[in-house]
Amino acid sequence: MGNVCNLLLVEIVIHSSLPLMSRTHLNILVQLAKVDGVIVQDEIDLIKQIGAANGMNSVEISQCFDDPDLIEDLEDLSDDEKYEFIYNIVQLMKIDGRLYKEEIKFCAKMASKLGYDEGVLLELMLKIYSDPDITTDKESLKSTIQKYLKH
Repeated sequence: MGNVCNLLLVEIVIHSSLPLMSRTHLNILVQLAKVDGVIVQDEIDLIKQIGAANGMNSVEISQCFDDPDLIEDLEDLSDDEKYEFIYNIVQLMKIDGRLYKEEIKFCAKMASKLGYDEGVLLELMLKIYSDPDITTDKESLKSTIQKYLKH
């Protein structure tokens, strides 16, 4: 089941409505993977697949693992980009099948930096975690989630 989830997540990210992923986006995924103190191989593989699928070469991807602290100002992102970030963060949190307090705190911090009300995390987790194959309709979920953006 884990491999199916990984493939579906990569498929979702590859067909994202955004242009090629920035290093910041991948850095956030690396930070989330590291936050519980252990990066499992599924997380490493998934992050590498996401980076490669979005046009990053192996050197750029490795740099994200070596120095994941480089994060641009997230407030300057468009609403669509903010949604992609928060959606991918919650998906990565799901990938190892476990939910850690540190991951939730990190996601809440990222949601706040993206300009979302704190309730967005619960809403996303309920929708994404209730879908075992990570096939939640992103567009219908997006309209719900965007209501949590503070403007």
